Amino acid sequence: MQDFDDVHKDQVRLDPPAGRASLTGVLYYPDILDLRLAGYELERFEGLLLALDQASYRNALRVSKILRTSEATPIWNARRADQVELLVLDSIHEYGLAQVPQLLRRVLGRVFEDDTKNYLTIDLVTVFYWACLAQVAQDYAWREPRLMEWAEYLSYPVRAVFGIPV
Repeated sequence: MQDFDDVHKDQVRLDPPAGRASLTGVLYYPDILDLRLAGYELERFEGLLLALDQASYRNALRVSKILRTSEATPIWNARRADQVELLVLDSIHEYGLAQVPQLLRRVLGRVFEDDTKNYLTIDLVTVFYWACLAQVAQDYAWREPRLMEWAEYLSYPVRAVFGIPV
């Protein structure tokens, strides 16, 4: 059990994995190159990656509550977010970005190592994946205006819990 009075121990991952001083040590360079080949630089998602890496235990609990409680908020529902994710994936696939979501999921999945994988970290990766997907959708909203609405919906948990404008 964590003591919530100690700010430095309020991390989901208490200590970085051995040999990794920062987030850049966990990122797999071929994934970064594949993402670049697909048309995106990792810097586009840097703010979200850093927020995920520094997520606190309290934030993880709030995210989990939002995802696992169907009545968490009257304006957002995790089941509906899954449906919106499929709509966004379908739309961006038409624009030749079929690889981008898979690469984003792979990059985000590497943030938490084997020792720290639990339902809280999986929930964090899920909402940050949605937020990254929302950024991709916003980039193509000029082609299809519905993407902007879907991006707002997908990024709601990250905006509500972390206060990060996506």
